[in-house]
Amino acid sequence: MKKLFIHHPLFRLLSPLFSGTLVYLLILLINNNIGQLEEAFLGQELYVCIGLAYLIQEYARLSLLGFARLKKPSSFPTKLLLHLISSIALCIGLVSLAMFLYFTEVLGYTPNGRELFIFNIIFVVVTMIYLILYLSHQFLYKINTERLAMETANKQEVEADFLKFKRGINPDLLFESLESLLVLMKKRPDAAEAQSDYFSSVYRYILSKKNLELVPIGEELNVLNEFLGLFAYLPYRKIRLKGAGPNKAWVVPGSVLAIVERIIRTTIASEDQKLLLELGEDADSIKIKYRPEERLLQGFRMEDLADVARNYEFYSDRPLKILEEAPYRTIEIPKLNWNESSHIGG
Repeated sequence: MKKLFIHHPLFRLLSPLFSGTLVYLLILLINNNIGQLEEAFLGQELYVCIGLAYLIQEYARLSLLGFARLKKPSSFPTKLLLHLISSIALCIGLVSLAMFLYFTEVLGYTPNGRELFIFNIIFVVVTMIYLILYLSHQFLYKINTERLAMETANKQEVEADFLKFKRGINPDLLFESLESLLVLMKKRPDAAEAQSDYFSSVYRYILSKKNLELVPIGEELNVLNEFLGLFAYLPYRKIRLKGAGPNKAWVVPGSVLAIVERIIRTTIASEDQKLLLELGEDADSIKIKYRPEERLLQGFRMEDLADVARNYEFYSDRPLKILEEAPYRTIEIPKLNWNESSHIGG
């Protein structure tokens, strides 16, 4: 509402000059006194019309602000009708009072009905123009707001689809694996064949399960072994798993892989030492416990698992947790079961 140009100081200052002059010319034309312009254009009547234009336009502007803040009635057509009736009534009252005072105090006689009717009709039209400007601005603002909201929603949907696609194919792992394969194919063809088996198993699982919402933990852990086998050919700390993990739980597909990958990428690389990951469980969660040796420039942060945590928030009231108990770190993944969600894909 405040962005409407009728509230701009320059418009408020200059507009009544033009509208008042136009009202003055219309009155001369209606009264067939257009020849008076040749004698004295800047006459007393012109200043009266400009003054009335200032009065009516300021009143109309203030009434727009007042009705915009009015909470009742809540119906827009009812509020508009009330605004229209009250604006016309007050405009007629202000113009009639101003013209009566001008005619009696300045000109020395009482105005007749025809003169009051002409002034009232013209200034009612001015008031109606203000209302039309307000309505057109409101409807245009509403349409533009809806279009912007739709464009924003479409943009967010495209970005979400792109992020989902990016997370699905895991481009960092994809290109690192392909680069490693190119090197191994020339030096160790047998190792390249083994790596390609791991690579195909991991991506077959990622791509086939991406449209499912939950999978049994057993499937995820089976692929985790293939996943670690693939990372064994990449320049990262080698991982050794300890513990079988749970068998009767459901997880978001790829969530365990994403957590383990983040652990691997934030751990200092070493050819001599392996990183031990202990898989465990309690009544409510699946636990991944390890002794962190983080890289200086790329540490393990909860923000890096924001997508995984957000997915679990949809299915469970229990959040994804990271517990620090020196010298160990434990990541707790909420256990999901069939009864917690009706969105499980098959």
